[in-house]
Amino acid sequence: MEIKTMDWLNPWWSTEDQDAEFHAGFKCELEAEVGPDHPLHGIETRLVARGNGDDALFELLDGTGRFAVVHLTWARHPEPLPWPATEIYNSLQAFVNQRMIPEHSEREP
Repeated sequence: MEIKTMDWLNPWWSTEDQDAEFHAGFKCELEAEVGPDHPLHGIETRLVARGNGDDALFELLDGTGRFAVVHLTWARHPEPLPWPATEIYNSLQAFVNQRMIPEHSEREP
């Protein structure tokens, strides 16, 4: 499954067409919120999609092929656990099956 050719289901949408400033804003906020005890601390990421509200999907650039949905708080400082709330998926397909499809099904009649 490729990010660039993926069919995103509501409420998720690709951020591939957004400019560098948009991506940098999310990267900076994630880095600001993740404290030393957070599972994403020290892991390089790349924003790939936005979801409902403050949910964002990041690709983890640690060679594992994992993705994480992070609910950013926009506090601009390290948050105590469990914030920012984070769900890690072993692959993009796992995110699709375990999060995107069920979330879409809940929203659609």
